[in-house]
Amino acid sequence: MKARQIDYVDPNDYAPRAAYLPYRRYLVDWMSDVGEQCRLHNSTVHVSILMLDKIFRSNNIPRSHWQLLATACISVAAKYEEAEEHCPPIPDLLQLTRLSQAGHTSLSFRAGEVEVLKYLGWRLRASPPIHFIGYFLAKGAIFQDDTWQDRALIEKIPKYVKKYADFFCNLTLQEYAFQQYLPSELAAAILLASRVALQLQPRWRPELTRLTGYDESDIIHVFNHVWKYYEEQFPGHGQRSISPRGVGANPEVPLI
Repeated sequence: MKARQIDYVDPNDYAPRAAYLPYRRYLVDWMSDVGEQCRLHNSTVHVSILMLDKIFRSNNIPRSHWQLLATACISVAAKYEEAEEHCPPIPDLLQLTRLSQAGHTSLSFRAGEVEVLKYLGWRLRASPPIHFIGYFLAKGAIFQDDTWQDRALIEKIPKYVKKYADFFCNLTLQEYAFQQYLPSELAAAILLASRVALQLQPRWRPELTRLTGYDESDIIHVFNHVWKYYEEQFPGHGQRSISPRGVGANPEVPLI
């Protein structure tokens, strides 16, 4: 997974002046909403947005074509990431996104999917940070001798670490500037941010270095970027004590 991550996010390809970036936040929000209405996995939406970024940062796509390609990215990502029965049918996508009202048919939409595949060079194995987070948490990123607020861990701590990790993945997805880091690097920083948010000690461990491949000193600059952006989006939240009971059900709005 680490070897293939640069297919989609390579710091050498970072393009902070790409023409679409002033509108990227709207595209991300819109694609996330479509994914939610189609009941796609969160990770599928993340993959679709990586596909869109790869296409848009290196190609001059007319704005009249954005919605079609964004929807095609969602469809292609779903076909790669989801079980077949969970993939949204093209007629449903056309109706949901109102592409049918713009004159698109199943035939023209399939042409849009093929266009996406050609832009991507038929390399579809995108690895966003949320994939790495899933791997880290599955292997075990909480330890019996960790402490929470100087006390023994409670049963729900792993659940809340996952909630915060998903939250930080969604938060950093909104800002293109985080694509100056490798997905595995950003994922390790997100894991650190999740432990810091919950006041777990120690905040980083040798076991986590072996798991992620990064020591805390390797990712501290990424963590600082994540935490600064978090405080900008939720002023004051990063300075408060955080209780697991304060994590909201909606991962976009942490109730701290």
